[in-house]
Amino acid sequence: MGSHIGSADPTQTVDGLVRAIRDLTSDPNYKLVADVFSDFLYVKEQNNKLSTSHQVVLEEYRKFRNELEAQKDVIENEKKDLEHLVQEKVQEIVQLSAARTRLEGDLEDTQKRLEEEKANAAEAAATAAKEYADLQAKSAQEYADLQAKTAQEYADLQAKTSQEYADLQAKTSQEYADLQAAKAAVEEEKRLGEEAAAAAAAKAADEIAELTAAKTNLEEIKANNEAEIETLKGNIADLEAAKAGLEQVKADNEAEIASLKERIATLEEEKRKLEEELEAARQEIASLNDTITQKNTEIESLQESLRAAEEQIASLQQTVADKDAEIEDLHGKLKAEGERADKAEAHGRDLQSQLDDTTQNLHITRGKLTDLEQYRIVLNSDNDDTYVTVLDKIWTTIVTLVEATFRPDIDEQILADPSCWTNLRNSPYLKHATQLQIPLPQSNTPAAKGMRISAVLAVLSRAMHKHLFRPVYLLDDDDENLVKFLRALEDEDPTREAHMRATLLSMMPERQADLGARRVKMVVREVSWLVQHLLGALQFEAFCSGLEAACRLARDQWMRIQLAQIKIEPYFGPPYDDFDWQVLELPEFAEAAERDAAGVPHTTDDPDESVAPDDRLETSSAFHDAASHGPDDEMMEGEIDPDEILLVVWPSMCAVEGGELMSITQGLVISKEQARPALEEQRSRSRLIPRPGSRRARTLSMPGQSRGSSPRGRLGHFHAHSQTASEVAVDGPPEDI
Repeated sequence: MGSHIGSADPTQTVDGLVRAIRDLTSDPNYKLVADVFSDFLYVKEQNNKLSTSHQVVLEEYRKFRNELEAQKDVIENEKKDLEHLVQEKVQEIVQLSAARTRLEGDLEDTQKRLEEEKANAAEAAATAAKEYADLQAKSAQEYADLQAKTAQEYADLQAKTSQEYADLQAKTSQEYADLQAAKAAVEEEKRLGEEAAAAAAAKAADEIAELTAAKTNLEEIKANNEAEIETLKGNIADLEAAKAGLEQVKADNEAEIASLKERIATLEEEKRKLEEELEAARQEIASLNDTITQKNTEIESLQESLRAAEEQIASLQQTVADKDAEIEDLHGKLKAEGERADKAEAHGRDLQSQLDDTTQNLHITRGKLTDLEQYRIVLNSDNDDTYVTVLDKIWTTIVTLVEATFRPDIDEQILADPSCWTNLRNSPYLKHATQLQIPLPQSNTPAAKGMRISAVLAVLSRAMHKHLFRPVYLLDDDDENLVKFLRALEDEDPTREAHMRATLLSMMPERQADLGARRVKMVVREVSWLVQHLLGALQFEAFCSGLEAACRLARDQWMRIQLAQIKIEPYFGPPYDDFDWQVLELPEFAEAAERDAAGVPHTTDDPDESVAPDDRLETSSAFHDAASHGPDDEMMEGEIDPDEILLVVWPSMCAVEGGELMSITQGLVISKEQARPALEEQRSRSRLIPRPGSRRARTLSMPGQSRGSSPRGRLGHFHAHSQTASEVAVDGPPEDI
């Protein structure tokens, strides 16, 4: 079809289109079609108007939405500011809580030490203020020295330039004076020659021609002198341009230029006088034309004189050329010195700009450091003795509680019931403490009491290590991975490790306080569950109350250690090499050793046999005097060979240095020799064959205690009063209180 249309005659195509239009206009439906088309155009126009209106409404909606979003951003920014303010308040609460903890711990210190600490703090503040003032004074002095040095260099450069310019002026003046003297000598010789020519004019007629030639030469000399004067004028103009660049010596240069102008005027006056003299000489020569023929014999002598004068003039011209070269060289040096002065000024401005930039960067850096410091706690840099005292306070509280609770005799019914001992003997803390079985005889002998006290101390120390002796209390579950990560970070970058600990300690203070309280309850729950069947009701309640108070004290004191710059960790071993250990000298062990030496049996039927309270050793003094000792020191009193250690009762507290643990306090241990009497007693008792029906389960005796007020109800573990100890022994530790 396209090919058909393309091949049709254009005239026929136009005619067909005209006929089609004529037929359309003659059709009676054309008006109806035209009306429909008009209605369509009208509807289209209305639709366009509606679209325009819709766009306007949409634009208004977008503006309104943008305003709402802007208000939302403002509200969110205000919310962020409020959250930041709340965070700052929480940070202040953390710092106040830490300060309160430190103050409560320091209440037991003497007033003298408080005064010393205040004096040391004041001295440190004064030293810091002095160092800051010295730094400011040093910076100001260095800046003043730099300015003075720059000003001195610029002044020296100006003085040197002025001196060189003055020397150049003096040298130019001297050379010009020498040139003037030479010119005067030449004129004097010329005058003598003219007088001689006047005297000999009558003798030689040819003398006039020679004198005319001499006149021509003199005119050439005059022209050369005028050219030299013009050159000197040009040099003076150059010197005036150089003078304009040196504002500091403007007055001296103007005086010297004025002097040069006066000298030039003097030279011009002398030139005018010379021209007058030449004119007079011409008149004299005219008058002597009649006597020239008589001076032929004197021409040769006059020619010799003129040749000598020409040689002198050539020498003077060469001297003037050399002086011009020296003037140009000095002008270049003067220009170079000016450029050097400009460079010195630019260098001074660059130094000032660098100093301003450095000061600005210092202010910005200080601002950033201030912003970063608010997200961390400032760690204390106390010496090791401070933390040894803190650790000694924890130990003395624990050992006093355990000895007071487990030194008295245990009831015979409890001694006879093996189920009462199951929890303590099967404790994972004791299983993981040593590869050997810890003997716990069911008796009230000194050896049995010593081992009971040691076992409870070992269990309690490990429970406190698991829950309380941690770098932070931020995690409520096992945080051993965090401890390993901090130790690895300390090995690689100790400064960053301390910064991370300070940052972690400042995070979520309320959560850390809650978790600290929860950890105290976990220690009380685990340890009380292990020894609950070994104590009576009143003893058990007193022990739980004392244990909770001791754990709270340990938590508060350990929070002081958490805020220390050095990182302190407990170490139980093994291996035991390269760490300091000391034997726990309990009086029970000493009495058991005496019995063993005397051949007394380690078993007793006397239930009242016990160690007198007055015979108790001050075990805390052994820990208090335990200072750090290297592995190469000689064995001191109380120390033990690592191979003889049976059980670590209290860990060796170590400071982490370069990823390695260094002892700052000795750990307390039980030796194999100390446990030997208890082991022999347990073996001797195991040989006894119990009679049938001699064992039965025992109920705990709790007189005067109701189920709601007794320790059983408080711990949520003890059952009804009729429940046997053997039934309780199979239960696990109670849930969190």
